[in-house]
Amino acid sequence: MIASGIYFYRNASSDIAHRKIVIATGSETGTYHALGDGLRHILENTGAFASIENRATDGSEENIRLIGEADSNVDLAFVQGDATRGTNARLVATLYNEVLHILISNSGVQEIKSIYDLQGKRVSLGATGSGTRHLSTRILGHFGIEPAEDKILQPREAMNKLAAGTIDAVFLLSAIPSQLIYDMAAQDTVHFLSLGDGLGTGNEAHALELVIPGVKQDIIPRSTYVRTPRQPIHTISVAAMLVARSSLDKELVRYITAAIFQNRSDTERLEGNGPVVARNIRENYDPSEAAIPYHPGAAAYYRRQEPPFFVEYAEALSLGLTLLLAFYSVFIAFREWSRRRMKNRVDAYLLKVESLVDNIHSLVHDTLLERQSALEELRREAFSDLIAERLLADEAFIILQNHLRDELANVEQLIVKKAGDSR
Repeated sequence: MIASGIYFYRNASSDIAHRKIVIATGSETGTYHALGDGLRHILENTGAFASIENRATDGSEENIRLIGEADSNVDLAFVQGDATRGTNARLVATLYNEVLHILISNSGVQEIKSIYDLQGKRVSLGATGSGTRHLSTRILGHFGIEPAEDKILQPREAMNKLAAGTIDAVFLLSAIPSQLIYDMAAQDTVHFLSLGDGLGTGNEAHALELVIPGVKQDIIPRSTYVRTPRQPIHTISVAAMLVARSSLDKELVRYITAAIFQNRSDTERLEGNGPVVARNIRENYDPSEAAIPYHPGAAAYYRRQEPPFFVEYAEALSLGLTLLLAFYSVFIAFREWSRRRMKNRVDAYLLKVESLVDNIHSLVHDTLLERQSALEELRREAFSDLIAERLLADEAFIILQNHLRDELANVEQLIVKKAGDSR
């Protein structure tokens, strides 16, 4: 923990210090609120924040709405993976799975055998604005079930009424194990309703996984709560997530994400006196699986151990450099070959000049005129090759031109002299 404290001290910037953070949690008796208290305790101990406020809410649906509202001062919120998508919400961390518990009373255990038997029954689908209500109403709507009464109750109140037999079923979305359900199971006042018998795929849990985004099949293991359930219960689950406003400072979110995982092993600090789910929180950074995009600050924290670019792509860079050197070597070789070819072309011109001026002193006047014309044509060809870049304007070309000029002058003098002699 000392190392963790040094980490936070070194990374606390002036932009983070003296900030007020507002966290939307859930009902004061719920897991979200307990986790919010733990997170507040961690952030307060860093000394980097002026104040941290945990705001109790009805749950996931209200939280995603608060994060999405432009005039809301909520910075962070706990939501579940199937919550209505908010364009302003960005993922900080996937925390744990919330499992749907469908509980029935002792008086209804003989009559209610499947989800379809809730038709015309008295049920509690969760508090207004809660993730439980959002999910459970979608489930009943999918199966075409219309209860006789839908009691809008907080979880503990709903469980008490279930135990008293004044309602027939309660939907409760909670991490496993739920302390509230554990207490009721210890009194032998509740029973579990399974979404299918689990004989392969094709049960109700599988159907819900297919039609509701963010939902996955899950199991409540046998004897999770005291001696119940007697057999594994087939159900569904959604991920509990911590999200932030998209406009929240990148460095601030990176700092908060680090705070969560730097204290993950110290469960008492993150859990406080509440849930034990914090010990199951793991770094699970997979953008392709995320229900909503990650906040850039959180992504920066998760990618902190990724190798530098030159290390990660060392093999590709090495291959690229090898190919580049190979291409350069080919280019140099081609250039040298081209230069040699041009040099050979100049040499060929010089040989032609020499053949045209060989033994010119013994030639008659008319033959000299022919040689003069041939030398002039040769000079024009050399300039054409220069323009077409078949020759280089280098020292060899200058020598050729000087040689042509001198030989043309010699031929012209001989022509004049031969003409004078003939007169």
